[in-house]
Amino acid sequence: MPRIKFFFILSRNAPFLWFLARVFVGLVYAYAGFSKLMEPVENFRGAITQFEVLPMPIIPMVAHVLPWVELIVGIFLILGYAPRLSAAGLAVLSGMFLVVLGTSKFVVGSFGLTCGCFGERGIQLSFTQIFLLDIFDFCLAWGIYRRKDHLWSLGGLLGRAR
Repeated sequence: MPRIKFFFILSRNAPFLWFLARVFVGLVYAYAGFSKLMEPVENFRGAITQFEVLPMPIIPMVAHVLPWVELIVGIFLILGYAPRLSAAGLAVLSGMFLVVLGTSKFVVGSFGLTCGCFGERGIQLSFTQIFLLDIFDFCLAWGIYRRKDHLWSLGGLLGRAR
């Protein structure tokens, strides 16, 4: 009988928990983008280069565009503007980051000096912590994408849940 009560409480509070997940993932990406934008782009370009995964000609473009994408899509997810599309975009980014981290480990043999995730002066996490955070963000973003209803979302207020 206690097990049934647990699932009832979880299902009743699920919209609020998914709201918290939406805010958490959005904050992680908005902070990551913002912290990189507050530093010279060369810092992030150097962090990307050390992974030795991306071709050199596209690294400057990635270094300029990626922080803006993280910031804007992170804010969209926090606000709940196009929450499914925003969550899908951040799930793709998390998946790509996991592939880059994993590939770099096998190509270079190590993870390098810094991941560049939150800039040089931002939060400093170990590569294991970053890898686990990306897995967690991917799972949450995928779960948010799969939900049709989003509590306290701007998209819901505007009549557009997509």
